[in-house]
Amino acid sequence: SGRPRFRRWAVVHLLPAQAQEKVAMTGAQDSDVSTPKYAVLYCIGFVYLVSLVVVAYYARRRKAEAEAAGGKLQAHYGGSFSAPLLILTTFSTVYSGFTVTGVPEEAFKKGFISIRWIGATIVIVASMMVIYPRLRRLAVERRYTNPNDFIADRFGTMRVRMLGAACGVVPMLIYVTAQMISFAALVQGLSGGAIPRWASILILVCVLLVFEKLGGMNSVVLTDAVQSVIMLVSFLVVPFALGAAFGFVPAIAAPDCGSLLYVRERGTDPSQVPLTCTDWPAHTTVTADGACVPAGCIAAVRPEFYKNPGFADQANILFFLVNMIGAPLQPHMIQRAYIAADDRALRLMMGAMLLAPFLAQTPGIIMGITKAAWDPTWPQDVRKQTAFSSVCDALSSEGGWEYLLVSVMTCATMAAIMSTADSAIMGASSLAIDMYRSLVSATASEGLLVRIGELTSVVMCGAAFGLAMVLTVSQMGSIIIFQNGMLMQLLPVYGLGLFFDINEQPIFFGLAAGLLALVVLVLAQYPMDSYVPLVNVSVFVNFAVVVAAIFIAPGEDKRTIAATSGNGDEANTTTAEAGFDGVIPAVPMNLNRASIKAHMASISEPSKRMIAFLLVLVFVSIPWYGRPGTDAPIIWGLPQWGAPLAYTNESRALSRFSSW
Repeated sequence: SGRPRFRRWAVVHLLPAQAQEKVAMTGAQDSDVSTPKYAVLYCIGFVYLVSLVVVAYYARRRKAEAEAAGGKLQAHYGGSFSAPLLILTTFSTVYSGFTVTGVPEEAFKKGFISIRWIGATIVIVASMMVIYPRLRRLAVERRYTNPNDFIADRFGTMRVRMLGAACGVVPMLIYVTAQMISFAALVQGLSGGAIPRWASILILVCVLLVFEKLGGMNSVVLTDAVQSVIMLVSFLVVPFALGAAFGFVPAIAAPDCGSLLYVRERGTDPSQVPLTCTDWPAHTTVTADGACVPAGCIAAVRPEFYKNPGFADQANILFFLVNMIGAPLQPHMIQRAYIAADDRALRLMMGAMLLAPFLAQTPGIIMGITKAAWDPTWPQDVRKQTAFSSVCDALSSEGGWEYLLVSVMTCATMAAIMSTADSAIMGASSLAIDMYRSLVSATASEGLLVRIGELTSVVMCGAAFGLAMVLTVSQMGSIIIFQNGMLMQLLPVYGLGLFFDINEQPIFFGLAAGLLALVVLVLAQYPMDSYVPLVNVSVFVNFAVVVAAIFIAPGEDKRTIAATSGNGDEANTTTAEAGFDGVIPAVPMNLNRASIKAHMASISEPSKRMIAFLLVLVFVSIPWYGRPGTDAPIIWGLPQWGAPLAYTNESRALSRFSSW
């Protein structure tokens, strides 16, 4: 017949109206019998959680061995992990619950604009290539365990350290809150509302805190590995399962594709399948069930998906990609650079991240596009769900193995949420340790610092719990903008601090001005956000103030002042100012451009040409060409501007990266 196989839905569409009503009623009756269906899912979820507990206990043993060899702080927050483990933990941390649920929803609403998530990886990896090789080498030779250690080592003063820590802790609190809200929505959906929101969030909090207590960073990395395997299995199978059930994207793209049909736009009963317009196009009467609308072909249902993007969309894509430069500065991502076993492991991880979006983002985009094409044929109760949930609902009705796949996909969502949340909590708690050393005691014992970090995790979970109970998914958008704005303020700190001779004062002035501008713009409801996001305006203010201060008030090297104005003991005085106090006594404390280059003397950094090539690819991939609003040619199911936005340039980026 030319139609894809999707049994119950396809059968209904081929039946006359009276038979459709009967099948719909039967389906409604079947949907009530949900206990055996969910029993399988619960069993899979239970096995998943048990596997994490087993891994956490193994991590506890590794942590004990690390404590005996290198101290409590390093054992809890540090480690040395091989390339495979580093790749898996970074993968599960980067691809959070938003990848599994948010990307499909964006693809459903905005179409192929969502391909920007694949192109964004080029920016993230380019930023990693600039920052991580130097950070990793400094972490090894100067014994960093805290994401803020570089800021303390490079600039020394309490005020910059505190602002730097705040720029990490607050975004991580928002990040964890978002994961808790996603987890609560998932659990409530699976339990049919039987498990209240507070209970589902409390379950997540308990699991996260127990895992951190048992194994610290070892628990995070090893459980991430398990969670990555679950996610990868789902990501690899989903495109083929959706293609078999609903049709592959190239086959259902054209407006007159073989699966085209017409249905009534709504039904009198939200649980019933919409009626088919069997005599279309002759029958055009609008009834109580609405007019006849197309379904089954993307361009027929959502023709705007194949239009050339307008100026607002172009600006949105541009700044979305630009803002990904700040993604590697998240505290838990910096920790991934610290724990690489060697420079080769770090390089392999970055290469794997270039490949990862093909596996992680493509299924979500296909899922959203599939919902857009077939959404008119589904009952209202299914259509009102998110793209991820509605497609899973429709796919699970296809048969036994499809339902098994949906169960694994659900576990993959849990894995994505948990892996991101535990990493963010660990990153934030380590920053709290630096705050304690700055404000209270620079000579606190390692055991005390670990306990403070664990207490911080409890406090952070409590704060995120409270926020998650009062916030909704729709409110998170504006809050996440603020989160990204705070992270982006760290760009001058790392970008200038790692590569230029710059004193503390311009950095402090820039940070303070950028954060103040961010708060003012948010409160003033900045009107031009659709074209130039307020995040970018605040970062521009940050950089502008830094440049102005370099010429007007460059300041002095605070560490040098501390070293010469104390009791004559240069090493001890400088070390206390930086907050390490004996942790790295054999290392010269004055970190500047010359000493950083000396540390990197034996390391092969990526060439500037390679990084520039990746950034040029990003700029070229933005759909500047094509008259806005006009039809774009369809190439393998994608609009012409969609291919270079993602897949073509990702392939070129991988090819160029392989030469490093």
